[in-house]
Amino acid sequence: MKYLVFLPSVLKKTTVMKKMKWVLPIMIAVLSMALFTQCKKDHDCRMKIKCYYSVNGMDPDTLAPNAVISFDTTKYNGGLAVDPLISRVQGVVTNAQGVFEYTLPYPALLIVNAVKMDTIFDNNHNVVSVTKYAGTTQVQVNEGELTEKELLLVEVN
Repeated sequence: MKYLVFLPSVLKKTTVMKKMKWVLPIMIAVLSMALFTQCKKDHDCRMKIKCYYSVNGMDPDTLAPNAVISFDTTKYNGGLAVDPLISRVQGVVTNAQGVFEYTLPYPALLIVNAVKMDTIFDNNHNVVSVTKYAGTTQVQVNEGELTEKELLLVEVN
């Protein structure tokens, strides 16, 4: 009779032990996932340059589509080494909204130049006048950020 009284308590311990054998592997799996998963940071350095016509060189007027963008690398590295990621985008043209976007894998300090030629034709497709616009700005591109900059184009004689 003594054994019948203690029988339910023995059964309770064995069911608890059966449940406990799953706790350890689950805890190991959760801890290993926490340790071996990594938080991916955004390391891309994005820049967005908007080209505007400017009358006085200080205030933007209208967007300047199809402006030719170039980067001056000689000011900071003496012209000794040209970065292949920068040289790849030398001479690109802004889109129809006057915007140029580019992503670098690292931070950089860049001098950006833009040139735009507006040509006016007569009815016979002869050139009436050519107006040249130019502008330059300095852009600091930081890690994980989108740097937006306005580049003002003024008329050059």
